[in-house]
Amino acid sequence: MTKNMNGEFLDGHDNCIICGRNNPFSLGLKFQPVSGIGGNGGNAVEAAFTGGPHLQGYEGILHGGVISAVLDSAMAHCLLVQDIKAVTGDLRVRFLHAIPCTSKVIIRAWLTCAVSTLYELKAEARVDGKLVARAKAKFMQKEGVK
Repeated sequence: MTKNMNGEFLDGHDNCIICGRNNPFSLGLKFQPVSGIGGNGGNAVEAAFTGGPHLQGYEGILHGGVISAVLDSAMAHCLLVQDIKAVTGDLRVRFLHAIPCTSKVIIRAWLTCAVSTLYELKAEARVDGKLVARAKAKFMQKEGVK
């Protein structure tokens, strides 16, 4: 479960497949606000998770869809911690190296640009400090999103 910049838990994600505490299939990621990432002060989040064979695509390799979903979620949480509710409009993921299923993966996301209700963010996945995947996305603020 993620907290906003004031330390309050965010509502509406209890059943999320990535971070939901009420979803038995959730990966259980807990995104935390961090600073010093992406050169933008405090507009960033970080989380870690360890995969497993239930998340593999090819044998022993973490499924690309899982990494894509986690990167997307990290960027959404980067906005959520700032009390911005927005949906993904465009997501581009670049896979740089195969990620072994049982690796501990560090996910980071940060805001790069905000214009009115449109936001551009970047995210990355690292294993043992090595950049293994990166993403760039555009989000649009949406009323009524919970």
